Amino acid sequence: MKTTYSILVGLHVITVLAMIGLLLAQGRKAVKKVPNGVIHSGLTAMVLGIAMIVINAMRHNSDSAVALLNHTKFGVKFLVLSVILGIALRYGKKPSISQQTWLAMVGLSIFNLAIASSWK
Repeated sequence: MKTTYSILVGLHVITVLAMIGLLLAQGRKAVKKVPNGVIHSGLTAMVLGIAMIVINAMRHNSDSAVALLNHTKFGVKFLVLSVILGIALRYGKKPSISQQTWLAMVGLSIFNLAIASSWK
């Protein structure tokens, strides 16, 4: 279980960084749009996050030495990612998005990363 959890953490980090990278790649373009990969990597990160919480709970039930994760932190992260995905799904089919929409998605993505790295 520990190995599976570690693999899921690695994949989760890769998908979050891919989402941020895809958004930042639009930064230099005059006409910004939501790349399809943002939706895919965001949904993958969400599924992997839920799987990590489930595996952690299973590990905690079988070995009380394994610390239970902070569910409030993951609730906030889930909410922020849901907002990012909602924006991406709403504007995903449009030929362009405004600078403010793009900045909101980038800001929320970086905020989500900051929550993950600073909130214990």
